Amino acid sequence: MERKVCFITGSGSGNGRGMAIRMAELGYDICLHHSGRDPQSAEEAKEIIESKGVECKILTENLSESGAAQRLFEKFRAEYDRLDVFVNNSGRTMGGAIMKVDEEVFNTVSNVNFRACYFCVAEAGKFMREKGIEGSIIMIGSNHHCVNFPGRTSIYASFKAAMVRFAKWAALEFSPYKIRVNCIAPGWIDPEYDKTPGYRAKREWVNPTLPLKQMVTSSELADIAHFLSSPSARSITGQTIDVDAGDSLLNAPLDAYHFEND
Repeated sequence: MERKVCFITGSGSGNGRGMAIRMAELGYDICLHHSGRDPQSAEEAKEIIESKGVECKILTENLSESGAAQRLFEKFRAEYDRLDVFVNNSGRTMGGAIMKVDEEVFNTVSNVNFRACYFCVAEAGKFMREKGIEGSIIMIGSNHHCVNFPGRTSIYASFKAAMVRFAKWAALEFSPYKIRVNCIAPGWIDPEYDKTPGYRAKREWVNPTLPLKQMVTSSELADIAHFLSSPSARSITGQTIDVDAGDSLLNAPLDAYHFEND
């Protein structure tokens, strides 16, 4: 039987890399994507994935640029005849006080976090429809879609909220083709394959602040994506699952937001 294909954007490093490795362990052939900033990390990920006994190819495209989603899927079409699971993972975390944010920062976050997501999802849906595949599309959002966390993240949070709303529209429009669309909204993410001292320090600082005392791992997100793409989730579409170890159950005192410094 032909193996299913999972295509994950932003999977050359960080969270996407961890998700790709786990999806390979679950038996998917993997298409990695990265922006071109760190090709060595993507090649290392490819080696790990291929050691799991599946196939892996790498595509490069800067999703912050106009037309990038369409170009990326042209490259995908040249390499693959099927697509079973598409995970839109690429994103940028930037921000600032509302009255100080400039258009350059706004456009950077908008272009990657929403424009690229919108058109990548559209292209994935087109491909699945053309191939007659009742596939699964997963968007990696953020628990910022529903909580005003301290920090100047109004742009990031707003586009993550837009992603949640977009998941519902895409789920409805793709439903005649039995293509399901869902969103996973994590909190603090522990990309297990990044063993730098900085991430170890982050774990030590973040974990005690969470109700479940643990950051969400990339493997866990991949397991949820796998479930949402399985027959067990055949009636789940247009939904957002918050996966944040209880982080969004908390709130912060008003003085934590530091409005007076804006």
